[in-house]
Amino acid sequence: MAEAEKTAQDAETQDAETQDAELAGVPEVAHEIINRHALYAAAGGLIPLPLLEVVTSGTIQLRMIAKLCDLYTLPFSEQAVKAAIATLVGSVLPFTVVGRTTFSLFRAVPLVGPALSLATVPAVAGAVTWAVGRVFAWHFQNGGSLENFDASAKAEQFKREFQEGKRRAASFVRGKAANAEAEAAAKA
Repeated sequence: MAEAEKTAQDAETQDAETQDAELAGVPEVAHEIINRHALYAAAGGLIPLPLLEVVTSGTIQLRMIAKLCDLYTLPFSEQAVKAAIATLVGSVLPFTVVGRTTFSLFRAVPLVGPALSLATVPAVAGAVTWAVGRVFAWHFQNGGSLENFDASAKAEQFKREFQEGKRRAASFVRGKAANAEAEAAAKA
């Protein structure tokens, strides 16, 4: 069992190194834009109204890409970004719009729905937004624009970034939980 865990950790380390190499040269301000919008998307995932988090995440992602376009002095096209995001997100999420709609409606089921959504929707929304931002930032940093952005060709990079985003979201939640436990212990 320990050998399998070590192999998994080595794979995670190698993935992180690959991601860092892919984003070498991306300005710190781009990372700040991405991190800020990922947090906004995660917070938007807490909205208790079915389907509203989908609209909120999409709007936040569009705004993030607009900010990155401003940073790289590139023209922004809402339609091009929407199409690219749909392709990227479709490459990692196992459900279609119908599935997402069903999941959002499941949130309306008393007790079970809100508990499930509180545990998953914010983390997924933040991870997807983070991954979208990182893929676009890398593309822009390497001389790309919205006109030559090929979302299908970026699917593997997006999948890696999404996995890292989920890992970071889980670490963030664990860190917050540990901090809350430590504060509670200190008060006791």
